[in-house]
Parts: sequence; structure tokens; C-alpha cells
Amino acid sequence: MTRGVIDWWQVVVDLERAGYSHASMAAAVGVPRTTLIGWKNLGAEPGFTNGERLVLLWAAVTSQATEAAPRHIGTLSAAAIR
Repeated sequence: MTRGVIDWWQVVVDLERAGYSHASMAAAVGVPRTTLIGWKNLGAEPGFTNGERLVLLWAAVTSQATEAAPRHIGTLSAAAIR
């Protein structure tokens, strides 16, 4: 099974569509709002702990398993996508 890196843009967009603001997502993860915006719009990637928290929030909100989080299939990192 091919597992790519998490598509942070899509994770954030899914949460926005579920009614979460950037401020509420950031508060749930424990980061500044501007950091969360960087993950979405600037191609930045969260560290392991913050990324795990965001995926856990996404899983709870979407009622899906964490393994189902959106991914870029076949890429190794965000740098490879650019």
C-alpha cells in the first residue's frame, strides 16, 4: 500500500467546511493561528506532535480513521510537491 505525506491543505479545508475557523483549529492543536495558516497556504508542515493533533481533530470531526486522512500519494515530503 502506498502512503504519501499528509495533505495539510486538504485537512484544514475539510475542517473549515465542517465549520471550524482557523482560530478554533489552532486552539485545538495548541499553536498560533498564523502557524496553522502557514500549514495551509505556505506549504509548511507541522512537527509530529502538532500534526498528530490536527489529524486527530480531523478524524473526530469527519468521523473517519486517522489513517484515512488526505494524502499526497507517492511523494515523500512537501518539498517534493513543489
